[in-house]
Amino acid sequence: MSRAAGDRGARLAFAATAAVVLLVGLVLQLQGRTVAIDLAGSALYACLVGLVIAVVRPSSPAWAIAVAGFGVSAAVELLQLTGVASRLVDAVPPLRLVFGSSFDPVDFIGYALGALLLLGLVPVARAVAARVLSGARAARSGS
Repeated sequence: MSRAAGDRGARLAFAATAAVVLLVGLVLQLQGRTVAIDLAGSALYACLVGLVIAVVRPSSPAWAIAVAGFGVSAAVELLQLTGVASRLVDAVPPLRLVFGSSFDPVDFIGYALGALLLLGLVPVARAVAARVLSGARAARSGS
């Protein structure tokens, strides 16, 4: 399998995984606020950020994707301390899903959990992509 085909397959797998993570995160938004739901939402947020990064850079190592997912999420959390995030949300209310509503140091625990989740999801998504591509290649050569 060529690297370009592998990257395309990985991008599709990462995008599909991101769509599922986004859907689960949006469903969580409809639930009551509890510490567990807030932690799960923060974990899914960091995971989604990492998966978007993986779509852009599919050959990055899983650890780098996990660190980037945590880092971007933490940066957005810290941005909430500046007031910039709240002004953006005031101007465009749906941005609350991206920038949050207020600083909460507990969210950093969720982001760390999301980074750990990425360490497992990235290799699985790559393996699924490779299996699908090799199956497609085998089907073409068998025809």
